[in-house]
Amino acid sequence: MSESIVVFPQPNADPKGTRTVFESGGRRLTLLAVPDETEAAPAIAGLVGEGAGLVELCGGFGPVGAAKVIAEVGDRVPVGAIGYGSESLAAISRFHLTFLSGQDQSELFLILLPGADPERDRLVVERPGGFTFSAVAVPDLAAAEKVAREAKVGLIELFGGFGADAAARIHEVAGGTPVGSITYGIESMDAAAAFRAA
Repeated sequence: MSESIVVFPQPNADPKGTRTVFESGGRRLTLLAVPDETEAAPAIAGLVGEGAGLVELCGGFGPVGAAKVIAEVGDRVPVGAIGYGSESLAAISRFHLTFLSGQDQSELFLILLPGADPERDRLVVERPGGFTFSAVAVPDLAAAEKVAREAKVGLIELFGGFGADAAARIHEVAGGTPVGSITYGIESMDAAAAFRAA
């Protein structure tokens, strides 16, 4: 069974990481919540040591946090990070400034996992003020579009190997909500493609 990791910061997470596992179609995905980027690197390195073959970081890490993780993991597995296209930059900037001011917002992670059931394979964390963090595993882009269309969130991030057109399609069906997707440095592209092909 191949295993990948999606990592995101959550201030109240266990310093060693809070794990939620989705399994389907011969794949295991561990959703790993960490308090901050400082705690992320050792928690991720531990999962890589347990056999995880791919790491994907949410946009909350930014390039500085991603660099810390890459330095810790080395070249053992590919590490990708969320990036946003120009159509999402103004909205994601507003989202980030709102976050920095201490105000919460709802977020949605869509995770491509063949054979997943979006009704079952999900994590929803309630936040103060009626906001939520949701991570939903979906079997394909059509299911992702359905979930995104129904979501009322401030941002959407795509994980798990969605194709190049997925962010544009999700952005459209979600009414212009900012959508980020995983990118890999040149040093990780071949290894990430090989992991997806296995």
